[in-house]
Amino acid sequence: GAYFIVAARALGLDTGPMSGFDNAAVDAAFFADTPSVKSNFISTLGYGDPATIFERLPRPEFGKFNRID
Repeated sequence: GAYFIVAARALGLDTGPMSGFDNAAVDAAFFADTPSVKSNFISTLGYGDPATIFERLPRPEFGKFNRID
C-alpha cells in the first residue's frame, strides 16, 4: 500500500488511503471470483480539487522532539 501511495504522489496524483471499511463486503463485491484475493485497504486516486484539499497541519520545530549529540 505504501509503495502505491508513494508512486502515485510521485506522479502528481492525490491519494486518500482509508481503513476501517467492511473488508468482507468489498471482497464479495470485487473479488467473488478470486477467493484467494483479499482487500487490505482502499484508496481514492486522482487529481483533487484544490478548494477541498486539507492544508498540511502545523509541524513542531525540529528541536522540540529531536536532539543531535
